[in-house]
Amino acid sequence: MNIPKQVKVGGLSYKIEETEEPILINNQLCYGSADYGNEVIKLSSSLQSQRVKKITFLHELFHCIFNDRCIESEDEEYLVDVLAKGLYQVVTDNPEIFECKKKVNCNPITYPSISFDKLDSIELRGM
Repeated sequence: MNIPKQVKVGGLSYKIEETEEPILINNQLCYGSADYGNEVIKLSSSLQSQRVKKITFLHELFHCIFNDRCIESEDEEYLVDVLAKGLYQVVTDNPEIFECKKKVNCNPITYPSISFDKLDSIELRGM
């Protein structure tokens, strides 16, 4: 798993920044943070191993997803932590699921475009 320089969540592009400076939230030292207003995920590069940094990235990514989907929970910190560690384990144990083979087109599915003037003549079946 690679940590990207940017990730899109619900139409917003979050910049991923690694920092040597301490990340403090409520006077508590943290491995990472998600700033929804500025669309930035910060990861501490000095406090953690590469493995923990990847889990921290997923943890902050889940915070962004919760924010985008308007999921509110008193247990949010616990939930994003469990989800991040679980997803990291799945990605680590099953890397072939997330790999893009060079022989296969890994671009998103595209559909043929239909001009608006031809929409009236299209018959919808099964509806």
